[in-house]
Amino acid sequence: MADKKKKKLNVGLLWRITRLALPYRTLFVWAVILTIVQSLLSATQPYFFQYVIDNFIVRIDLDGLKRWSLIILGLLILQSILGFITSYMTEIIGQNVIYEMRKYVYRHLVSLRLSFYDKTPVGTAVTRTVSDIETIAELFASGLITIAGDLFQIVVILGLMFWMNWKLALISLLVLPLLLYAANIFRKAVRDSFQEVRTEVTRLNAFLQEHITGMQIVQIFNREKAEMQKFKNINAKHRDANIKGVFYYAVFFPVVDVIVAITLALIVWYGTFGLLKGVAGIGELTAFIMFINLFFRPIRMVADRFNNIQMGMVAAERIFHLIDDENNLEKGGKIVAENLRGEIEFQHVEFGYLSEQPVIKDLSFKIDAGKTLAIVGHTGSGKTTLVNLVSRFYTHEKGTILIDGIPVENYELASLRKKIAVVLQDVFLFSGSITDNIRLKDENIGAAEIEAAAKTIGAYDFIQSLPGNFDFNVMERGMSLSLGQRQLVSFIRALALNPSVIVLDEATSSVDSETEALIQHAIQTLLKGRTAMVIAHRLSTIQHADKIIVLEKGVLVEEGTHAQLLAKNGKYAELYHTQLIAAEEV
Repeated sequence: MADKKKKKLNVGLLWRITRLALPYRTLFVWAVILTIVQSLLSATQPYFFQYVIDNFIVRIDLDGLKRWSLIILGLLILQSILGFITSYMTEIIGQNVIYEMRKYVYRHLVSLRLSFYDKTPVGTAVTRTVSDIETIAELFASGLITIAGDLFQIVVILGLMFWMNWKLALISLLVLPLLLYAANIFRKAVRDSFQEVRTEVTRLNAFLQEHITGMQIVQIFNREKAEMQKFKNINAKHRDANIKGVFYYAVFFPVVDVIVAITLALIVWYGTFGLLKGVAGIGELTAFIMFINLFFRPIRMVADRFNNIQMGMVAAERIFHLIDDENNLEKGGKIVAENLRGEIEFQHVEFGYLSEQPVIKDLSFKIDAGKTLAIVGHTGSGKTTLVNLVSRFYTHEKGTILIDGIPVENYELASLRKKIAVVLQDVFLFSGSITDNIRLKDENIGAAEIEAAAKTIGAYDFIQSLPGNFDFNVMERGMSLSLGQRQLVSFIRALALNPSVIVLDEATSSVDSETEALIQHAIQTLLKGRTAMVIAHRLSTIQHADKIIVLEKGVLVEEGTHAQLLAKNGKYAELYHTQLIAAEEV
């Protein structure tokens, strides 16, 4: 029962894969037609050779032999041309399918919640988008269409063999059950090996992506040898999985060759008696020898083609599993956030990255439009989680988050995030120019606006000093810029969006005093006239905030202005004086 269910699911999956080619159905139909015509020409070759041998070679008719030699040559050339056309067309279909599918998968990946990436290695997503989809192209190029031609060729050959000599045809098919049995074992073994190979490819990609990204840590902690050993183990499993598949191929094809040799021996043995008795011609015997090679080759190739389909289905199953998982999709409302004032209110909000471990507990506070809220607390108190909830990078579990009196989940996500600029402590820049990193492909932001934002922030002079100015390539993750310069670029990026709300992870401890002064100026410029949520690392920088809240293990323990909280002589005062003493000691 389980096998039947699995087979049914596989048929459904195969149909779903085939539907990917529907936009190219005209090309697909022509490819199938030409493949069938090519298979017909190939299957009828032995018949033409038999006709030529019995009617022109045996009878020594040179004129007829020359004429038919040219006809057969023309048919062979036509077959080769059709082979080129069908191969090219199927590759076009395959490449177009993976082009569209990659766009679809990437569009799906960027619409997933951040919680998906918290628990999924980046290498896994890369494997799904690159190598798994590439495998689907092979399914079209050397799978579905080609297998249709192979099956048609087998049917035509069988028909011609029985039409020409049913006794020789039956002799030829004596070993067919043995071949089908071997092909079925081969198919099952290779299917399992393909599944194992894809799993090991995913592990290998995930390991490489993580360790190349974290190479600095590997070297700092002298972990080269230990990590190399881990890589060797993963790489060895990948190698062994591939060798297992190679072994099955190495066994199957020689088995087929032995079966073909047995069949040829039977045909020659039986056909020779026919020649001696005068009931079979030399042309007929030659044709059957050719038929045997043509008959078993597509059967052998069908098994191989079927494995291409299996490999494509394994890859497609992984991809569709990713696409069909709607639990991780970001879901927004329908209200477009056009004229956002920026009033933010939390009402008894609770959230945890793991449901049984809440990070934010029964949190309530309010920020008036245009005011600045500073968030203070020890590491792990929930500061960053708080600002992630406002931008809906994560969805709160209990309570209500209101922006301008409307629940945040009722806003259309893209329009909401366009009005909320997030400047993180760990600035991420993409490889490309400064302009590209500020604009982020938003063509509505012109060069004049970018320059104006840079001047307002106070970063215009440093950008002008770079080779190429705004066209300077910041390299991957912005590595050609200092930490402070990257932060300034992120401020320009935020200001260019002209947001209503600023979420700021304020960090200046790792930069020199001159850059820190620029950043403090940039912060003041950015916050002016906007609602702001600032994660405060240095309490001395938030003394002028309109409201300060103190978090401890996800619970709001104090709130008020800087002066009010110092007067309370509570948690905030303790944190402030601790930092003040530490600064004096330095």
